[in-house]
Amino acid sequence: MSSKLKRKLKCIGSKDEESSHIQIHSAKSAKTVAKAKSSSSADEVNNSMGTRLAKSFYNQSCKALAKALLGKVLVRHCKDTGEILRGVIVETEAYLGGEDKGAHSYNGKRTKKTEAMFMEAGTCYVYNIYGTYCCMNISSEGEGAAVLLRGLDPVDGIDHMQKIRSQKTLKEKDLCNGPSKLCQALKISKDKFNKVDLTTSDELWLEDGESLAEEKIVTSARINIDYAEEWADKPLRFYILGNKSVSKRDKSAEVSLTESR
Repeated sequence: MSSKLKRKLKCIGSKDEESSHIQIHSAKSAKTVAKAKSSSSADEVNNSMGTRLAKSFYNQSCKALAKALLGKVLVRHCKDTGEILRGVIVETEAYLGGEDKGAHSYNGKRTKKTEAMFMEAGTCYVYNIYGTYCCMNISSEGEGAAVLLRGLDPVDGIDHMQKIRSQKTLKEKDLCNGPSKLCQALKISKDKFNKVDLTTSDELWLEDGESLAEEKIVTSARINIDYAEEWADKPLRFYILGNKSVSKRDKSAEVSLTESR
């Protein structure tokens, strides 16, 4: 295991080791998650994988899934270069479906664009914003419900992410600290990954990481959904306390969390 990944899995979300409540879910995952090397060989990629999250993991309510995804590892296998890119999920938002005025599927709206939100839990829902950028979501239980990935803490393939994201060198914390940034850094596009099953894809999947205690998960309102009326203030965004790759901190929510301990 690389020392970098070991530090991420042990200390992510903690300002010091004493306050960390993170536990490694799988010894196999902890030993193998950083071993993938650049290769176009499917056998080599499979041999280097950690514990891939199965369908049973995604089969839970949207809000529960949004929390459970924190600390898990998003993996992108770039077949054109053989590169393996990995990042720990540090920020999510839940979109609950029919009743949720912030969701694309509000009022049961099922269109060509939103179809992935109604598919089996664990399906990738990717949509375009501002013409050229993308956002990645993962479907959960519930009609039209899905979780938006808002932030990743980069682990493997950081140099490759740098080249993809910018001509200039970015700070590591700025590579994937936003939904469109992480899609760009990991080369996740609507054309390639919308409606893809994350439990079977050989180019995009999730691996087990660590389990976070509730006192390390900040709960706050979602971002940039003023159109959602009273739903704009619902506490449906979740992120790891103290992590630098979170797109936007809610300091008042953090204070409330620490005071409730």
